[in-house]
Amino acid sequence: MPMLDRGSEAAPLYAQVARLLAAQIAGGVYGAGDLLPSEPGLAKELGVSRATIVKAFDTLHREGLIQRQQGRGTFVAPRPKRHSLSELTSFTSVTRSDDAIPSHRLISYQVIGLGDERDELVASFPESVEVVLLGRIRFVDDVAVGFHRTALPADLVARAGLSEAVVAATDFSLYQALESIGQRPWSAEESLRAVPCPAAMAEHLAVPEGAPLMQVRRLSRNRSGELIEVVDAHYVGSLYEYHTELSSHLRNEKEGPAHEVNVDDRGSHVRAVVAERLRRGSGRG
Repeated sequence: MPMLDRGSEAAPLYAQVARLLAAQIAGGVYGAGDLLPSEPGLAKELGVSRATIVKAFDTLHREGLIQRQQGRGTFVAPRPKRHSLSELTSFTSVTRSDDAIPSHRLISYQVIGLGDERDELVASFPESVEVVLLGRIRFVDDVAVGFHRTALPADLVARAGLSEAVVAATDFSLYQALESIGQRPWSAEESLRAVPCPAAMAEHLAVPEGAPLMQVRRLSRNRSGELIEVVDAHYVGSLYEYHTELSSHLRNEKEGPAHEVNVDDRGSHVRAVVAERLRRGSGRG
């Protein structure tokens, strides 16, 4: 380890340690998922107090460069997962396409009856529809990156055989289950915004309360235009990113209940399905 600058005008020691470790992570000394040296070990190696190392780790944690796992240690955070805004796909397929392992933990499985109180998420469905509400933590290579609350029509859940035990399986994929009964989402409306991490999610996502999260609200429809899924997803901002390609030249072609938009941007072809109700300007954000 390089020597720290202990001069009177030097940056605080914790900041120097944080920048040193950040540089080593960027330079590949420590790769994604690698275990960092222990706090006592680093303190001894650098000749500083353990409190200095703790403060340096706090800085790196806020920046999304490291992840703390209780009982296991401190690890380099995985690279952000990229999700294309032009593709209607699942968390599972996005993660697997990056050669990573997706998994989840079921936190809650709730049936909302016809007379039960409904929050904004569940109220996206008519009051005449019973709804099943799932709460799940989403993991990439065993690192928590998101928290999903998903509302589904109860009759669809029954048709797909999605009992609590089935959904609780760590390798469960909702979109695969829906596809098996011919109900894979065909079009969707999606909105994004930055929000502070609620206290209830902080422990699940291993981030401080108030840390920046990316909130994604998606309303998905089947090929017939029926609403089949509403999800409110919160992602750790440093671990998940959205990507899109834009062009001023669009060509619309009518196809079934949706329009298919072909985007030609510097030789790259991107296809995105846009719901007809959005084209009419009647969609929700």
